[in-house]
Amino acid sequence: MISGPCSISIYGVLALLCVPAAAQNPGSAQTPLNERVLVVYNSNGADSLNVAKYYMAERKIPQANRCKISVSSTDRIDQREFDSRVKTPVRQCLASVGKQKILYIVFSYQTPYVLVLGDRSFALDQFVADIWDEYGGMRPGTEVGPNPYFAAAQSQKNIYQPFISLAAYREQPRALSVYSVWRLDAANADLAKRLVYYAMFAETNGLSGKGCFDRQHGSIDSVGDSGSGSGDWDIHQSAEFARRAGFPVTEDGQPAEFGTAPAPLRCDGAALYAGWYSLNHYNDAFNWVPGAIGFHLDSASATDPRGGTNWSANAVLKGITITSGAVAEPYLEGLAHPDQIFLYLFQGANAGDAVMRSTHVLKWMILNIGDPLYRPFPQGIGAFKPPAQ
Repeated sequence: MISGPCSISIYGVLALLCVPAAAQNPGSAQTPLNERVLVVYNSNGADSLNVAKYYMAERKIPQANRCKISVSSTDRIDQREFDSRVKTPVRQCLASVGKQKILYIVFSYQTPYVLVLGDRSFALDQFVADIWDEYGGMRPGTEVGPNPYFAAAQSQKNIYQPFISLAAYREQPRALSVYSVWRLDAANADLAKRLVYYAMFAETNGLSGKGCFDRQHGSIDSVGDSGSGSGDWDIHQSAEFARRAGFPVTEDGQPAEFGTAPAPLRCDGAALYAGWYSLNHYNDAFNWVPGAIGFHLDSASATDPRGGTNWSANAVLKGITITSGAVAEPYLEGLAHPDQIFLYLFQGANAGDAVMRSTHVLKWMILNIGDPLYRPFPQGIGAFKPPAQ
């Protein structure tokens, strides 16, 4: 059980009263977050540089923070090529800009996303998250242990550790030099750019729409928070947080997914989503608003961010702004926890921090798609606003 003076029950009277001062006033605040992003592009792809330049111009990321790699493939590479053509040049870029200065690493379109180790495939991005090998060596994440920035939670008991920013974590004594790694990736360069445009549009105009949450085990009162039931509890808590944040919510507990009777056939105007489960499949039941954030608990949810039948690629194609998924079997605990993500976003976090703090292990299977700087609720929202704001 999670306990201590800074554990919170969202519905309790102590909710949000114990957020550490470092989370509210990180000492690194004098360095704007846009200056703490390293953008990686593939010099063998003209569109890769094009997307990188677009992102850096829109977010005003310094030109010194652009990092060139040259790879033989835009999807899968082996460890030898990873070491020589990704790990080494990215390390050099980090050393040049400032190893501790950078918090977020963003891979542009046409960069590889799968790292092949022996006969297994892993998310390349998550090996870059620990590019200095401080968290673990070149082994799968389950052999290493929890991501040091991860915040454990108990969904059914409604117990969540408080949010602290990645910047605040990195300032702590003995903190590891881990990075929140993302990619601007889609079926084509224009859609990759749209991820940035929609994020900034929602920041300017506000994120509003419906929350759609798709469980599968019936009444939540009959579901335990273990095994596959833990997925239902994460989704149910996501729905509860969205309700408390003021979003109109549809929560369905039937085994059928949205878009398949007897479940709801449509979720139009969707701003928030969490649900499951059909393997490597996207039901075209959503009309996403600009800035929409959604997560599908699926072991093949991001096998190819540029196409195929997987959920993430098709959600981006249809207009979602932020998502996260797996390139291969991550097991349920290896997927990002949507309830934690939405909680932190409602408290004012950006996507880069919220998703990484909700992802259990690094050097594993997860791709994060979108702009990590996207902060839809910069002042917090409704009941989730910290008292100091």
